[in-house]
Amino acid sequence: MGVKDIKRIAVKAIAILAMAAVVAGIGSAYAEPVGVEADTKYATLYDVFKERSGKGDGFVSQEDFRKQVLNNCKRLDKIAYTSGNQENCLACDGYVSLVFRLTFGTVHEFKKYYEYKTKKFKYRCKFNRKEEHKKCDSYVDKYEVYRPGGTSVTWLYNNYVDKIVKPRGSKRKNVEGFTNKQWVSYLQSINAQPGDIIIWDNDYNYTYWTHIGIFAGIENGVAKMWHSSSVKKKACKQSMSEITEDVKFLKFACVIPLTDVPAKVGFCVDSDGIEKDFSYSVYGDANCKNKIGRIASSCVLKDQSNLDSILIYPNSDKSAFEKTLYVRRDLAPYQTAASNLSEADQTVYMLVIRIEPGEGNKGVLKYSIYGAKDTRYYDGKTIDDYDYRSGGQVISITDYR
Repeated sequence: MGVKDIKRIAVKAIAILAMAAVVAGIGSAYAEPVGVEADTKYATLYDVFKERSGKGDGFVSQEDFRKQVLNNCKRLDKIAYTSGNQENCLACDGYVSLVFRLTFGTVHEFKKYYEYKTKKFKYRCKFNRKEEHKKCDSYVDKYEVYRPGGTSVTWLYNNYVDKIVKPRGSKRKNVEGFTNKQWVSYLQSINAQPGDIIIWDNDYNYTYWTHIGIFAGIENGVAKMWHSSSVKKKACKQSMSEITEDVKFLKFACVIPLTDVPAKVGFCVDSDGIEKDFSYSVYGDANCKNKIGRIASSCVLKDQSNLDSILIYPNSDKSAFEKTLYVRRDLAPYQTAASNLSEADQTVYMLVIRIEPGEGNKGVLKYSIYGAKDTRYYDGKTIDDYDYRSGGQVISITDYR
């Protein structure tokens, strides 16, 4: 790299930093992120990260990735807001950056602590940006989006939206004065998913995108977002309508998809011809460690509601939605200890689910139930014209003994 190139990069970096210091509150000097290009647009950020990780199908699943992102959002809850140096406090961009770097494991070290300062207790954080750059193998985060200290929100919009990743819905939705009802209606209409990135703009000229956060989902009818708030002076999960009410200059929003929209399927009970009550626990693994919930023939179980809507993500080539679950019969509806089960009752059944999408939100649902060890076939069904977006309790569970 020649002297002219170095000067050119330095001038561009200074210009961007001057803009970022005003718009996004970045108070520390960083080089401009590297340019990004793509021959085709990706459907989600997950697709971008998976390809650039070099791990292929060994990369974490969409479901687990989303869970990790949201868990790390919560991990940074209540850390104090700053508009300056982000080594002990976080601005909006630094918050999102740190969430993803914690998820990717590119944080050298991280500490969240409670500090008494200026007659108030505040949560603060500590991370070593210099060492993190080394851990990321370059001066810019290897994923080219979430570098230590945060990426300019404007840069992210200009370089990624509709160039690398297609947005959900409009690239630029006018959300000024949106009530919660309007937010819920809009987010549902574009199939926004928890973990999606939401960036905000305050002008009509596409000049500056000024805020960024992570969609937390719709909780009890309220649309919420994780972000570092200049109004609340901390990182928090806040209702979208409160954000648009508190911060009058946030007039436009753009939703960037993190993962695909999953299909939904639920369980029902088939107790015809069975004299005794039965219940089954459902797990995400063959060793029955990751319990999802239970379903019973007659009694009401506290965790049965978890099985009303199971999320199923697309397979690696996105030709179908696929998921494998495991079910094991409980000794009795109110007893689940494996040590109390007979050998026959401890049989683990493998449930293989596949949904082939068709026109609109209708597709073909196929499921089969086998013995997890001996692959003996027990049950199965094919359901045509299944509405996989709305879901339904259509997978039948019976007493397989």
